[in-house]
Amino acid sequence: MAINIIDTTQFNVKLKATIQATGKLGFTNETANRLNLQIGQAVNFAKDDETEELYIIIANETTANTLKVCKSGMYYYIQTKFMFDAFGYEYKKKTIIFDLTRKKDLDESLNGKVYKMNKREIARKNMKS
Repeated sequence: MAINIIDTTQFNVKLKATIQATGKLGFTNETANRLNLQIGQAVNFAKDDETEELYIIIANETTANTLKVCKSGMYYYIQTKFMFDAFGYEYKKKTIIFDLTRKKDLDESLNGKVYKMNKREIARKNMKS
């Protein structure tokens, strides 16, 4: 019998990303640190045909399908506007947040570190003063 202590540090931070009003996918500092995001790093997205579930993949290599991680000030983001527009996401009317869940079992088949993107939508507050 093997009993191992669980590394609970991996559960201390809620990993999340938010679609900004510009269509960019932005990451909290905690999430960027946990994902070890770097400027220029390659990222892929995958979508399950049956469930429509979305996955983000921190790619092992750059291909024609990868998008680059960018940084503005202290924040990391990915230029995802055209992808989210094609999916019909109403990110200008709603705040769309993705809670990220690690899916190690998909790493090998998707060629990178895979996270399931669990979508939450919140109505945007009016920006009137």
